[in-house]
Amino acid sequence: MNLFLLYAITAVLASLLLTYSLNIYLIKRLEKRFLLIPRKIKIKKPRRRYLVFEIASIKDIDPGLLESSIKEKFKDLFGITNLADSYLKLIYYDNKTKRGIIRIRHIYLNHLITTIALIRKIDNDEILIIPIRTSGTINKARKLIS
Repeated sequence: MNLFLLYAITAVLASLLLTYSLNIYLIKRLEKRFLLIPRKIKIKKPRRRYLVFEIASIKDIDPGLLESSIKEKFKDLFGITNLADSYLKLIYYDNKTKRGIIRIRHIYLNHLITTIALIRKIDNDEILIIPIRTSGTINKARKLIS
């Protein structure tokens, strides 16, 4: 009787050990298959984009006032954190041709186009900002202006 009990306990312990080791093996395989283990994600460097635009207005616009109004509208629409992260800056503006260049990160380019489409007044002057083209380099953007 004692010998039978000893064999039964040994068999139960062996099956538990085998089940435990198989479960660990299967869990490791499932983690690899279903991506439960986080993998390294490659983060791309934010790229700059240059938006060439033209302003349709009767009066001349001050470049500082133009930049501040674009930034203010961007902040109202998308928040101050997105404004800070976008690195929005008016690079160049010419009052004669009424064309200019805005630099922004590529992630926020659609945000900028939305913002300038919604600007209708600057300092009680009716204006319309028309995006002409987006460029990846400032030299190509300057060629578009001239």
